[in-house]
Amino acid sequence: MKRGFRVQGSGLRGQASVLGGLAVLVIVSGCSTPKPSRLDPEIKGLSDGANAAYHRGEVERADALYGKALQRARLSDNRVEISRNAYNLALCRMMAGKLDEARGLLNQAEALAGVKGQEAARIRLAESEVARLSGAADESGQLARQAVLAGADREGRVHALLLQSEAALVSGQVQGAREFHKAAKSAVSGKTPALIQARLEAVAVGLVQAGVLAGDVGALQLSRADWLKKAGQFKDMVSALDGAAQHFEKMEKWAEAFDCRIRSAQSLLAAGNRASAMGSARQALDLAERSGLAGQKALAAAVMKEL
Repeated sequence: MKRGFRVQGSGLRGQASVLGGLAVLVIVSGCSTPKPSRLDPEIKGLSDGANAAYHRGEVERADALYGKALQRARLSDNRVEISRNAYNLALCRMMAGKLDEARGLLNQAEALAGVKGQEAARIRLAESEVARLSGAADESGQLARQAVLAGADREGRVHALLLQSEAALVSGQVQGAREFHKAAKSAVSGKTPALIQARLEAVAVGLVQAGVLAGDVGALQLSRADWLKKAGQFKDMVSALDGAAQHFEKMEKWAEAFDCRIRSAQSLLAAGNRASAMGSARQALDLAERSGLAGQKALAAAVMKEL
């Protein structure tokens, strides 16, 4: 079940589209080892293998291994590992777009994790992400607040503030979104994941477009693209580059728009999406003609030839 964001007022439809395409940020919970001698070695082996697969981007492989770890934990009546592996399996289902399945697994994890502590806070954040992806903005914001009350750490609080700012923005509460965004930006650190940074820049784009934040949309979209590149989210990176290009075209900044379009074309070509790459390359070639820069014309022609 994947619905569009419920947006109040036509003026925020652009902001909803900016936020709606962003990848999910959820953190895998490591295998519980407070007393290694009591931890079933089979659960540990399956969980460790699943964690490694998840971080390599092999979500289907991780899903299968977490499922086996969950079954083993249930067999041995290990409540801690049932909760942890249900949570981790839920992340895989969420990333596969199986939101109802993810929600059910998170409910199981929540029932065993209690209402306080890092695990409880992490589960609330994942539930907030499911609600966000389901288009339930108000529910997403409420669950993010619950994550903070449960005892989220610093990065968890930044994540919660981001989710609250996204929820407020798509609900048309732009002033509230600005306050949550400001608080999140002031709390980021060198440990803040690149994807969080990218999503914060997306919120900033929406706030600038809503007229409640000063800033340059083109620069923000480029910053968002850079963070997405660091996060390895290349599809969303192309979307950010296209957003920057559209802004620069409106401003008649042809050279800047060309740079965004040619970067999109090259990324799409490398991803094997030749049709979209051709569209971006043609736009780049037109922009090179407008800019009158020989180097840009040559680069666009080279990419077109490769296509």
